[in-house]
Amino acid sequence: MILFLAAVASAADITGNWKADLQTPQGTVQVAYAFKQSGETLTGTWQAARSPTIQISDGKVTGDKISFVVKMEEHGMMFAHEGTINGDEIQLTMKPSGEFPGATLTAKRDK
Repeated sequence: MILFLAAVASAADITGNWKADLQTPQGTVQVAYAFKQSGETLTGTWQAARSPTIQISDGKVTGDKISFVVKMEEHGMMFAHEGTINGDEIQLTMKPSGEFPGATLTAKRDK
């Protein structure tokens, strides 16, 4: 029980705004994340460049690990995100549905 409480107490709180540069075949696209963390539950939004803001789903933070999904219903696409939190940076791997290649990016807390 003590180890569990220590792990929860040391978990990072990533609530706030984050930005990352995503490399695409068309060039660099800025991606914005607005996270709201409550314990291990993660909610928030995702927005790439001038696209509509999309709610994230299935969000979870466990220790320094993060995962969530961005569903672009109108395009029938889903982007699963997994990553590692390191202070004011999150190393993310983004895996789209279908046969598209994935990407890695570093999100930085917007101060």
